[in-house]
Amino acid sequence: TLFRSAVPDFTLIDQVRQRISLGQFSGKVITINFIYTSCALPNFCFRMSNNFGVLQRRFKAQLGRDLELLTVTFDPQRDQPEVLARYAQTWKADPETWHFLTGTVPEVRRVTDLFGMDFFPEEGLMSHSLHTAVIDRHGRLVANIEGNQFTADQLGDLVQTVLDQPRSGTAKTPAHAAGTAGPGLSSGK
Repeated sequence: TLFRSAVPDFTLIDQVRQRISLGQFSGKVITINFIYTSCALPNFCFRMSNNFGVLQRRFKAQLGRDLELLTVTFDPQRDQPEVLARYAQTWKADPETWHFLTGTVPEVRRVTDLFGMDFFPEEGLMSHSLHTAVIDRHGRLVANIEGNQFTADQLGDLVQTVLDQPRSGTAKTPAHAAGTAGPGLSSGK
């Protein structure tokens, strides 16, 4: 597992066709989730995107400077940049600070595997797990939350805890990431 380890760099393409690599956000807190735009279940991808919409509003002053949001599709054959751009507009996503990412199937699979995402086609849709990850300013995975049993506010509190950590030196893992944040917030394996 990657927990408390440096997350390997990766590069994908965002909704405005910019090449985005994890490494370009060194020194910032990064929050990552995984969706596909044609998900029909409101408590799955829609809810994950809504959580980031709430983060975008809550952390407006920190976005771009201290925090970046990355949403990775696991259906890259359908979710090309133009499709992601339309989906991003639903959430009024600022393309400078909330990147909806896609790439080739192998590129996307490598990223989803890093975070333990499971997905496969099933009857025209995708059967999938849910993961939301938080990476600290030092590039270390401090939380990989599986499922959707947490609120946007709980996720925001976790992000705030990571943002509040010292910028240099050896940062301690926040209590939230260790699974003591209450119901629904725990680190993944």
